[in-house]
Parts: sequence; structure tokens; C-alpha cells
Amino acid sequence: MNTKKLNTMLTVQLKSYFSVILILLFTSLLSACQLTSADNPEPLEKKTTVINYNQYYLWLKSLTKAEVLSEEAKQKKLMATSTEQKSLSQGKLILIYCLPSTPLHHPYKAKRLLNELLLVSNTMTQDNLAFSMLLRDQLNSQLYLLQKQERLEKELATQNEANNKNIKQLQGQLNHVNQQLMLLKQIDQNINQRG
Repeated sequence: MNTKKLNTMLTVQLKSYFSVILILLFTSLLSACQLTSADNPEPLEKKTTVINYNQYYLWLKSLTKAEVLSEEAKQKKLMATSTEQKSLSQGKLILIYCLPSTPLHHPYKAKRLLNELLLVSNTMTQDNLAFSMLLRDQLNSQLYLLQKQERLEKELATQNEANNKNIKQLQGQLNHVNQQLMLLKQIDQNINQRG
């Protein structure tokens, strides 16, 4: 019986020790949670804002030309004043300059800003990185086509200039031939009148 009594006493003591350990563990975890969340909040300025370029571009497409101009001014101002928001504003400006049906459409400027952004930005999400790479490829194609168009326009202008020069030369020859024809007609009339 003594062993039975000793076992029950040990069990009760173990349960009480175990209860005390659990209570201490629970309170230490609870106090740790309170220390990290309430007493030490992160400042809002240090949190990086993540934007979905797909959604932003779709939103830009829904704006009027005046609203797009206003958005560009806002993003330029943010880019100039806030170093924390520079890459975010730069990404938005790239999309603004890619809009094809606005007065701000400028693929050269968009490509330059995109190259700068891809060099310095390491916080881009996978989706935004994929969107940026697609945009870069599209801008490269567009710029290639623009350069090709400029080259063809120069060639066409050169060809037009050469054609105009030929037309003037042929017009001069035609005038000369017409003058000779009129002289011949006069000579013919004079001969017919004498004869």
C-alpha cells in the first residue's frame, strides 16, 4: 500500500509541476506576442507597397487623356520627392508612357525607364517581373519597327526627291520639244504661204 500511496503522491506532484510549467510557458508565449505586435509597430514609410502592374495598366486604359496627364504629373512628383516610392512610381510611369492612344505615348522613354528599373529593382513580384519582361520585349519590337519606319521614310523622301528632279528635267525637255514643234509649224506655215 505504501507504494501505491507513494505513486499517487508522485503523480499528483508531477501533475502540479507539469501544470506550473505549462502556465509559465503559456504566459511567456503570450507576453512575447504582446511585445512584438503592440509595443513595436513598423513605421508605414518603411513598408514597401506592392502594385500589380496588370491591374494598374487596365486602370490607366480606363482614364481620359486629361486624367492620364494628371496621373503622370502625380507619379513624376512622387518619384522626385520620395526615394522609398521611386521604383513604384517609375514602374507606373513606364506604363503611362506605353499607353498607345495618349499624348504621353513615348516608347523610347518607357524603354529607358524600364531598363533602369530592371537594373535596380530587386523587390518585384514574379507576376510583375514577367509583365516587365513581356513589356520589354514588346518595346524592343516596337522600337525596331519605329526605326525601320524612319529608315523607310528617309528612303522614300530620297526617292521622291530623285523623282521630282527627274520630272523637272523631263518637263524641261518637253518644253524644249514643244518650242521646237511650234517653230517647225511656223516654218511649215511660212513655206505653205509662199508656195
